[in-house]
Amino acid sequence: AGVHGLTLGLAVDLGPDGIRCNTVCPGWIDTELNRAYVEMHPDRSLIERELGQLHPVGRIGAPKEIANAVLWLASEESSFVSGEMISVDGARTKKISLPAILDEEYRAKLTKPQL
Repeated sequence: AGVHGLTLGLAVDLGPDGIRCNTVCPGWIDTELNRAYVEMHPDRSLIERELGQLHPVGRIGAPKEIANAVLWLASEESSFVSGEMISVDGARTKKISLPAILDEEYRAKLTKPQL
């Protein structure tokens, strides 16, 4: 909330001077820090698969994907974008988090024909 407020305040206050302010909100990105976390678990492939399933796109993000968003924001192509919180998270924050078992039961009900 603090970063959001700061982003909005700076965008409004500095906009008249031609300064834009936006925030990039990354999801789970394949960084050294996150890799160290994954490597602590005995079943690394299971953890990687479950982390990927948290994201509707089915995988974790790459550092380059965050860099691409920042490069776009720094370019003239985004010259009218200011005061925005841009999620680069594979739609992770748009998905309702459910325990895996409930999520599976819910999906099964959606695919089961109703009589």
